[in-house]
Amino acid sequence: MVIGTLPSSAVTTAVPAYQQQLGNDCEATSLRMVLAARGVQVSDQDVLGHIGIDLAHPKAGVSGPLSGDPFQAFVGSPNGSEGAGTGFGVYYPPVARAAQSYGMSVAAAGQGISPAQLGSAVAAGHLAIVWVDYNWRDVAAGSYTAYDGRVVPYAGPSEHTVVVTAVSNGQYLINDPARGQLQISAAAFAAGYASYGDMAVIIQ
Repeated sequence: MVIGTLPSSAVTTAVPAYQQQLGNDCEATSLRMVLAARGVQVSDQDVLGHIGIDLAHPKAGVSGPLSGDPFQAFVGSPNGSEGAGTGFGVYYPPVARAAQSYGMSVAAAGQGISPAQLGSAVAAGHLAIVWVDYNWRDVAAGSYTAYDGRVVPYAGPSEHTVVVTAVSNGQYLINDPARGQLQISAAAFAAGYASYGDMAVIIQ
């Protein structure tokens, strides 16, 4: 099985599977799931308050003075439209800082965290928030220049964030804020994960 809904006998309950509360806030929901697994109950909106939202620079994928920097804050409205240039998402640094603000210990955060490293971390009891292509494709990333001059890697418009809860027998068990609990083959996971340069936040 490349991708599918977990059978009821395999559903994991240690990490609750929450649906995202806004159109684009998969990053906030992913962190909210991890926090709940560690005993911290919050809303997506509360998590977004810790991540930070930049409504002044809502665009992504195009260079210019209105283009946001997801390495600094959530770009645009969490309930906006990437196609309309009103909202996009956020990358690992603000998510890692938000996790720490709730008292979490971040074991690793960045790009270049291999699937093997993720597997080892999850086997050790950690949880991984990962950036992927929504359709589990390996999309060649382009880039754009944000308002602050940063060159931002961009593989949109289908950027998505999920939580890896377990790795077993070559399958990744995923809590997806849009689709629930899924089972993803190693090949499909590696493809989707590569789209954002193997970007993850690993929380102990």
